[in-house]
Amino acid sequence: MGIELLIPLLLLLPLLLITMRTRRQQREMAEMQRRLTVGQEVMTTSGVFGTVRGVDGDRVSVEVAPGVTTQWARQAIARILTPPSPGDSPDAGSSPDAGTSPGR
Repeated sequence: MGIELLIPLLLLLPLLLITMRTRRQQREMAEMQRRLTVGQEVMTTSGVFGTVRGVDGDRVSVEVAPGVTTQWARQAIARILTPPSPGDSPDAGSSPDAGTSPGR
């Protein structure tokens, strides 16, 4: 009778582990989106890179080019690329990677 219980447990164990990992990732993503602050460089879920210029409830203003700001749902921010710096200035030329695109 022990083998009849062992087989279902072995089949359910991977499902349980996958579910736990997915829930942890969802919690981490939600926490990251709650921590968004002005000045952080971010990447959206569609791959647009920019700098956070404003956070208002569920809306985030992201500057994607000098003088070009777009509105995004907070949930559309996939990653924070840099932490906010204390003396953050909107000067785009201060970045060592200014003018280069990722992957080149």
